[in-house]
Amino acid sequence: MYITSFKTKPVLVAALFSLFLAGCSAGQENTNSENVATHSVTHELGTAEVPDKAERVVTLELGLTETAAALGVIPIGVADDDKPERIAEDTMKLIDGYTSVGTRAQPNLEVIRSLNPDLIIVDVDRHESIYEELQKIAPTVAFKDDAANYETVVETTTKLGEALNKESEAEKLITQHNQLSEELKSKMEVTDKTVLQAGYSEGNVFSVSTPSAFTPGFLTTLGVNYALQDDTATTQELTIEQLLKINPDTLIVTITEDAPSVLETLKEDPLWNKLTAVSSKQVYEVGHNDWSRRRTLLAIEDNKEKLTEILQNMKTENAE
Repeated sequence: MYITSFKTKPVLVAALFSLFLAGCSAGQENTNSENVATHSVTHELGTAEVPDKAERVVTLELGLTETAAALGVIPIGVADDDKPERIAEDTMKLIDGYTSVGTRAQPNLEVIRSLNPDLIIVDVDRHESIYEELQKIAPTVAFKDDAANYETVVETTTKLGEALNKESEAEKLITQHNQLSEELKSKMEVTDKTVLQAGYSEGNVFSVSTPSAFTPGFLTTLGVNYALQDDTATTQELTIEQLLKINPDTLIVTITEDAPSVLETLKEDPLWNKLTAVSSKQVYEVGHNDWSRRRTLLAIEDNKEKLTEILQNMKTENAE
């Protein structure tokens, strides 16, 4: 009897221990199974039950990070492309101390899991392929940001407010933005003069934004006559020769962090100098991060001074 009992007890203990480990593993996979107050959120990839007061949020797109922080929810994990300088200065002050979860294109799932999040906020276009994996870690909601036009960014602001239980804060942010829009409209008059925004790259090629892109889309809502119409893509790759065919009266050129001045680089180029915007000194060099990579209502606020300058110059020319 003793021998039989002695042999079966370790087996029973081992079985119980295995069940305990399995339970721990399941608990680690999605820590949001606890009884917490939740609300249902409809997003681009379905519906999710998210905490009413999410405290450990991970954001995988810069615009979503910026807007969440502005609404009063500070992410603990951020996909920052390992380049924190891409995060807006005011946002960085709010989220300082966050953990980088890698790039927006390929976020590190193990790092995300280690943060034990209670909510993950992602971009539908970038992260649909890993959505199921993220859901196993925590409730995940997907919105449009990476390829979003202006109207979609406004909608995403509202939806993000709903997801974070910050509806009144989102409404306030949109109201302030609308007031700024009216202020900027007062800086210009209706004019036939055209505007174009483009990024410059090596080989004298410009990545020209269409009205489907964020900032150009905003400009069109002000009544600006945008020089390129295309509702099928956010950008077109054009040479200077092709740019000359469009020949905008005002050209906004976005410059990446370490890139040289386009005005300096192309100052001897004969085709470049034929552009009306160049000959009339209506080329504005602006930061690519603030004017293209950032797709938030706060970016418009930060660009207010330069936008006012551009619009006032159009008004001055029109009055002459």
